[in-house]
Amino acid sequence: MAASAGKVTGAHIWAFFFGVAFFVFLGLWYMQLREREELVANKKAAETQASTADTALRNRIDEISALIKLVGHDFDVDQIGVGELDNKTKVLGAMRDDIQTYGGDVAQETYSATIAKLRDEFDSTKQKYEQVQDELEQQRQQYLALQDQYNTRVGQFQTQTNDAKSDLQDYVSTYDEMIATKDTEISNLRSQLAERLLELETVKEAYAQQLKVEEDKVNKLVFLNQQLTEKIDQIQQVSYERPDGIITNVDNAQKLIWLNIGSRDNLTPQVTFSVYDKNNQGVGRSKEDIKAQVEVTRVWEDRAEARILTADLYRPIAPGDEVYSPIWEAGRTFYFSFVGLIDLDGDGTYDRDLLHDIVASSGAEIDNEVGDDGEWIVHNGVTANTKFIVIAEIPDPTKIQRPEEKKQAEAILAKRTELINEARLQGTKVISLNDFLAFTGFKSQRRLYVPGLSDKPYTLKAGSQSTGVNENIGDRTSTGRVSDIFNENKSQQKTSSGKTSGAFRSGSY
Repeated sequence: MAASAGKVTGAHIWAFFFGVAFFVFLGLWYMQLREREELVANKKAAETQASTADTALRNRIDEISALIKLVGHDFDVDQIGVGELDNKTKVLGAMRDDIQTYGGDVAQETYSATIAKLRDEFDSTKQKYEQVQDELEQQRQQYLALQDQYNTRVGQFQTQTNDAKSDLQDYVSTYDEMIATKDTEISNLRSQLAERLLELETVKEAYAQQLKVEEDKVNKLVFLNQQLTEKIDQIQQVSYERPDGIITNVDNAQKLIWLNIGSRDNLTPQVTFSVYDKNNQGVGRSKEDIKAQVEVTRVWEDRAEARILTADLYRPIAPGDEVYSPIWEAGRTFYFSFVGLIDLDGDGTYDRDLLHDIVASSGAEIDNEVGDDGEWIVHNGVTANTKFIVIAEIPDPTKIQRPEEKKQAEAILAKRTELINEARLQGTKVISLNDFLAFTGFKSQRRLYVPGLSDKPYTLKAGSQSTGVNENIGDRTSTGRVSDIFNENKSQQKTSSGKTSGAFRSGSY
């Protein structure tokens, strides 16, 4: 028994073998575990680097896109056009074409250098214009001085003539010879007077010619000044508005929205706004950017409710959209000038009182206004505080037969030219009445047209209907369809769901 206990049996060998195999397996498993952890760590590091590189790439792409938009051209990021400076369909080629087109003779290598050169040319032209004005004033003073000398000489000659006539009358009865002498003196005086008058007419004609030359120079400088101003406006294209408020909530079912402005901003009911997408590039570029018009109905201290007047079904109003009005801004009073016949809804009846209500309800004021008779209703002149010169319908005097109405049309046309000239001097923007109404968010409310009460032709929207279903009526063709509310199948008529919009729940806005 003892001998068998000291022998190495098969069980011992198998135990030793399994023990060695277990430790080998444990070592291999540990190495694989360490290798897996290293691979996971490396993977995480690679993912972090890839995310960082992707973020940096997106930031660079956003920066390049912002730079392209600032340049003013509609290009994609991949259309920079490096090495293609003559290709106008690329960003760099379009920039170079702008510099050569609008820079003209003073075009430089870069935008900033070209604008600076145009500014130098503008300042130089302005200085020359002021010098010409000073010279013109000096010549006018000289002309007035010569006029005074002429009047003095004429007075002296007239006095001498009267004295000579008086002396002649005293001596006529006694001395015939003295009469002849005085006649000779009078003749000499008249000759001198004629010579002086001829000299004065010659001087006046010379000054008139010189004055015309100087006026031509001034007109040319004004025209050049206008061209330079238009070129600068085209190059810069600076938008002239910032948002007046932000839409915080929308209830399309009730056609209501809520704004983040209220009575503390001096907002009152009936103020209208135009709605722009929150990603817009600034109002004033085009009225096609307007997606809706709204009118304020209720005002609280820090918010307001407005009803939707018009909206684009394909561009619905969303929270974050911005509202603008060129006639209202918190804490400011805007001034506007109007000229032309004011017809806001195209019904042939002029709406000047309604225009006054729109301007007054927004807290704005009118500093210049021309009436339908061509006379000034308000005339304070165009100043730096004037925001817009609004041009309404301008009648054509050549198409008017009645003398009185033709005279009124000519007066309106003359005052329109006067306001536009003042606007150019002040740098005030000139817009049409339709653009003004679009930017204010005004919605046309057509009134009943009564024949004979309007001087303008008016096409009725509805009238007697022809029995022919597809018969043309003007430019429209009847479809023959009947509204669903007249269908006999009442089950298809839409009914209220009974649910209340979330905009009216407590705490929703």
